[in-house]
Amino acid sequence: MGAQDNVLIAASVAVLVLLSAATFACSRRRRRPSPSQRRHAAGDDVELGAAEAGVDEAVLAGYPTLLYSASSSAAAARDDEEQGGKGAAGGGGGGAGGSGDAARCAVCLADYADGDELRRMPDCHHAFHRACIDQWLRRRPTCPVCRASPPPKLLQVASARTAAAAAAPGS
Repeated sequence: MGAQDNVLIAASVAVLVLLSAATFACSRRRRRPSPSQRRHAAGDDVELGAAEAGVDEAVLAGYPTLLYSASSSAAAARDDEEQGGKGAAGGGGGGAGGSGDAARCAVCLADYADGDELRRMPDCHHAFHRACIDQWLRRRPTCPVCRASPPPKLLQVASARTAAAAAAPGS
C-alpha cells in the first residue's frame, strides 16, 4: 500500500467523521425546541406535563359514583337498544349499549365485577372504575373515551366551594 492510498483512507475517514458530527449536531438542535416553540406548545402536551393539570379534588368529588351490578347493566343495555339511546345507564363504561366494552373500564381495560365502585363523567356519562378515573382526571381534565372536558358549571361550583372553605374561620 502506497502513501497515496494512506492519504485517501485518512481523507475518507475525516469526511465520515465530519458528516457524523454534523448529523448529530442537527438532530440535537431539532429535538430541542426554541423558546417561542416551547411557549406555543406548552398547552398541547399533557403527557409531558407541559399542559394544564387535571381537575382538582373539589371537582372530582362532584362527579357521581355508583356501584356496578351486572344484572342492572344488562337490563339497561336491553332498554337502551330498544330505545336507540346512548348506553351507560346502570354502569356501562364504554357508553356503547350492549357491546362488550360497556362492561369494561377504558382506563385499566379490566371488566367490571359486581360491587365495583364506578365514577360517571357528568357530561358524556361514560363510567370507569373510581380509582382509575380519579387518577386519570388528576392528570388530564378530559374523558378517556371521548375527550369531553368537564362542564364549566361544575368547575365554577367546585371553585366556589373551595373559596368558601378557605374563607371559613376555624376550618
